[in-house]
Amino acid sequence: MNKFPAIMTALRGNLSFLVTLPLFWLSFVLIYQPPMWATLLEMKTTSLSFNATIIMCILFGVVLISRAILLAVHRSLSMSWSKIIQWELCEVAIMSMFVALYITLMYRGEYAYFHMVGNCLYGLLLTLIYPYVVLNLAFAYVGEKEKEVYDDSLMRFVDNTQKLKLMIASSAVLYVEADENYVHVRYMEGERVKDYPLRASMKSLEELMQKHGLLRCQRSYYINPQHIKVLRRDKEGMISAELDVPNQKSIPVSPKYYEAVAKGL
Repeated sequence: MNKFPAIMTALRGNLSFLVTLPLFWLSFVLIYQPPMWATLLEMKTTSLSFNATIIMCILFGVVLISRAILLAVHRSLSMSWSKIIQWELCEVAIMSMFVALYITLMYRGEYAYFHMVGNCLYGLLLTLIYPYVVLNLAFAYVGEKEKEVYDDSLMRFVDNTQKLKLMIASSAVLYVEADENYVHVRYMEGERVKDYPLRASMKSLEELMQKHGLLRCQRSYYINPQHIKVLRRDKEGMISAELDVPNQKSIPVSPKYYEAVAKGL
C-alpha cells in the first residue's frame, strides 16, 4: 500500500466520505443509542432523533467543506497516507468543535464548552472510526488492484477530476498543446493523426510527461523527441521542430528549452 490511490483525492472518493460519514453516525446513534449520545441528545425540549439529525447536518457541512478544500489543494500537498490520516483527524476535531457548540447552546451553558469538545471528540472518534477505516481500506484495495494491472508503457491522461480519459502508448503521442482550460493531445492511431481535447493544465501533466520522455519545448507545448525530424531556425532566429509525420505544423521551441530538446534527439 505504498502507492497512494488516486481515488482518495478524486471527486467520487470524496463523495463517498461525504455521504457515508454523516449517515453512519445518524444510523448508529438512532439504532444503538449509545449512553453518551443518548444522555446528551435527549434534551428536555427536543428529542434524541431531532438533535441527532441536526448533528448529522453539522457533520455533513464539515465534511463537505473539508473535502472541497482537499479537492482544490491535494496536488500541491502531494498527498500520502500519513497526510490523509492527519486530514481525517482534523475533520473529526472540527466536527467536535461545532457539535460541542450546538450542545452547549442547547443546554444554555449548563456544560462548559471546552469540556464538551473533549466529550464530543471522544464520542465521534469511537463512532466514526468504523466508516473511516472501512473506506480507507476499500480505497487502498482499489489502488492495489489498479497498480497490478498498470502498464508503464501506456500514458494515462486524466482530467481535472482525476477521471481517466485517454490511455495510449507513449510512442504514439506527437505533442501536447495547451489551449486555455484544455490541453490537446495529438497522437497517431494507425496512419491517422488524432486530436483529443482534455480538460487539464500543463502543470498537472508535468510528471506524466517526464515519466514518458516528452519534453517541454515551449510554455504551451510538450513534444515527443521520437517524432522530431529536425530542428530548424528561421531568418528571425525563431526555432521550431519539424515532425516526422506529413502535413503537421512545426512546433515552436523557445531558447529556454532548446538545449534540452536538442540533447533529447
